[in-house]
Amino acid sequence: MADDPRDIPALFSQVPDGLFGPLASPNRRHHWRLLYQLYQDRFGPDAPLPPSVGFLRREIVADLERFLLTDDPWEAEEGEAPEASLPARANALYERFRTAGWLRQERIGAREMVSMPPMVARLLGMLTEFIERGPAFLGAKVKSIELQLQQVVAGHAEGDTLDEAADQARQLLSFVAATSVQVREVMTELAREESTASFARALFERYVSKLFVGDYADLHSADHPLARRASILAMVHEIAHSQIRDRLRDWYRQRLTDGDEARAELRLQRALRRLEEIDRIDEYLDRLEADIRLANRRAVAFLDYRLRAPDKLDVLVDRAIRAVLAAPEGVLRLPVAPGGLLHEGRLRPPRQLSAQIERSANPERIATPEQLARMSLLRQMKRARLVLPEDLQRYVGKHLQAGSVDSAALPIQTIADLRAFQTLLTLGIRGGKAGVLRPGDPLRNMLKGFRVELLPDTRTDNGHLAVPRFIVHRQGKAA
Repeated sequence: MADDPRDIPALFSQVPDGLFGPLASPNRRHHWRLLYQLYQDRFGPDAPLPPSVGFLRREIVADLERFLLTDDPWEAEEGEAPEASLPARANALYERFRTAGWLRQERIGAREMVSMPPMVARLLGMLTEFIERGPAFLGAKVKSIELQLQQVVAGHAEGDTLDEAADQARQLLSFVAATSVQVREVMTELAREESTASFARALFERYVSKLFVGDYADLHSADHPLARRASILAMVHEIAHSQIRDRLRDWYRQRLTDGDEARAELRLQRALRRLEEIDRIDEYLDRLEADIRLANRRAVAFLDYRLRAPDKLDVLVDRAIRAVLAAPEGVLRLPVAPGGLLHEGRLRPPRQLSAQIERSANPERIATPEQLARMSLLRQMKRARLVLPEDLQRYVGKHLQAGSVDSAALPIQTIADLRAFQTLLTLGIRGGKAGVLRPGDPLRNMLKGFRVELLPDTRTDNGHLAVPRFIVHRQGKAA
């Protein structure tokens, strides 16, 4: 029975229409790298808790500038530095992501705050999980399905748990079916490898490590969770033929179908049907085992041929030459028609190539060596003035030998030292005010292993700056 069309979720009612524009453009790989970095550093689960109102726009643009400064994918791929300045490129990329819907900008007072919509962040998290996913363990999925059905049968869970178990059952079968197809595709690609070393390396890197089911060797053992699918089917039968069915149908009617009894029954039947399909897991596993056995035989035969053929090839050629020299003249006739074997009439006519269309686009501008040198110098200048947490820790750790060091004892020999000294002064000034260095502040992340105490009544003059005196104290482990 087909699902109700009204139950088909609408994708673009949840995400913006142009969301996939940057990922479908010619520079999609570069855009993905920048989005992945922003998600990991600002909006992902591993990033610090973002402010409730979002980040300042200039902070996000500064992140994009830093990514381009340290690792510019456009320059790495094309071999040339882009003509636009670094701030202009970062602002253009920010506007591209904001227009597509990956970032949301709001004005709060006089400030422009940036955040990532929850549905977009969830989609980006799913894409990241899809990329980083390794070999699956079928036993864990079966255990999860069984535990959820036990909760439903005991009355401790409702239709949402039943839907989750049904989705996991469908994903389990889809994964096994997809693995069979991937095994066949990978073996077809491996057959194109030219050398034995590259074939063996690709076999273990792609076939064994990425496609192999983690608990494949234990699938048919007595204590494997897959052996308890009979218990899962028994609970599904109990749900379908007891008062539990009425309770779940009422839950679907009240929570998902707006009181529509027929649609609630269809949703319940779909969930039960998906759970009942787990009985077909043996069929999928048998096909997977047949594909794996075939792939193993092909791999062994290929390696055996590659390892043995060069040794016997000279012997076979010599044997063929001796047989031709010793054979009678009539035996050496080829089974071909009369006439010249390599006559021009037997050859395939040459392929006629169409004339190339002359391009009328503007010629590409090639940067001169002077322009390349200037841009390289500009990047080095900006990097020397950029203070990262590791730069500050390196400067403090070099001069903080005892428990503390006075600002007058901090030498300034390079631009990087001057910027590190200014950053320490900023930490001392802002750290002396209550509530200034809040959690999530980028400056707060630089205070690792030390703290800065400001002495406003005295001053330090090191020949470059005349500033309030401060003292850097060691805190915990050495910086």
